[in-house]
Amino acid sequence: MDFQQLVNSLREQLSLLADLLAPGANPDLLRYAAAGVLGVLALLLLLLGLRLLRRPKRNSPSTRTSIPRTLQERGVVLDVLAGPDDEVVSVRCVITSAKSGKIKCEIIERLDVIRTRPGSDLVCVFAPMKTRDGRINSFTATLVESDRQGRNPERLVLAGPTDYALIPRRKHQRKRVADQQFMRVKLWAAAPETAEVAFEDAAPDIAVNSFSTNSPDQGANAVINISDGGIGLSVLNRLVPETCAPETPVVLNLFMFNFKEKTFRPFWYAGAVRSMEEGRPGFTRLGIEFTATAVSDRESGRLNWINL
Repeated sequence: MDFQQLVNSLREQLSLLADLLAPGANPDLLRYAAAGVLGVLALLLLLLGLRLLRRPKRNSPSTRTSIPRTLQERGVVLDVLAGPDDEVVSVRCVITSAKSGKIKCEIIERLDVIRTRPGSDLVCVFAPMKTRDGRINSFTATLVESDRQGRNPERLVLAGPTDYALIPRRKHQRKRVADQQFMRVKLWAAAPETAEVAFEDAAPDIAVNSFSTNSPDQGANAVINISDGGIGLSVLNRLVPETCAPETPVVLNLFMFNFKEKTFRPFWYAGAVRSMEEGRPGFTRLGIEFTATAVSDRESGRLNWINL
C-alpha cells in the first residue's frame, strides 16, 4: 500500500466514524473536518521525523563539542586525574576553547604530576550535569599536549572526548598539604602486630620534618595530600627502604599542629603501601592506605591497635 492509498483508506475510515458519531451531518463539512485531522496528523509525523533526523548520535561530533562548550561557558573547573587508573587529582583547569577535535584547558591549580603521556587517554572529572542520555560527571579524552611536553606549561590540549560517564568519587576526600611546617611524619616499614620495634623510641625509616636540623633530607621529603583514608608522601629516592614495595605494611606517627593549643598532637596509624610511582625528579610518590589506628596506653606505654 502506497502513501496515497493509505490516505484514502484513512479518509474512508474517518468518514465512517463521522457517520456513526454525527448521522445526517453535512457531507462537505465532514470531508473538510477529516481533511483537517489528516493534515494535523501529517504535520505531527513530519515534526517527529525532523526531530529524529536532527538528533545527534551519542558521541557524535556535535555531542563531543556541545558538552565541552557548555562546560566552558559555565566556567566549570575540571579535575584532571593523574593517570587512567589513578584517583589522584593532578591539576585543576578550565576550558578556554572547545572545538570538535580539540579542547584547550588552562591550568589554575597544581596538586600532583600528570603521569599520562601524550597520545594516551586521561579522565577529566567535573560537577555532575544532566544530558539527554542521563547524568555525567566525567569524560575521557586523548592528551595531545601536556604541560611538560607542550608549547605552554600552563595549558593542556586534549582531543575531542571519546566517552562520557558518571563515575563515583573517592570515599575520602584528599586535602592538599600546602604548608609543610604544620605536619610532621615518621614512618616505619613494619607490621605493628609482629614487629619487635618500640616505635615511640625507634628512629623512623622515613621522616618528614621541614624544621629538622639533624637531617636536611627530612625537610626535602613532603606530605602531598592526606584524607581520613590515607596519605600521600613525596620521598627522596635514596631514602626509600629496599623492603618498601606495594602492599608493604607500615606504621606511621603523624604530628599535626593544633592551632588552638599551639602544639603538635601525635596520631598513630597502621597501613599498607598501595602505590609507588615516580614523582618529581629524584623523588618517589608513596600512596598509603590507613588500616588501623592506635592509642598509647598511659600505664604500659604500649600502643593498642584498632582496625579501621
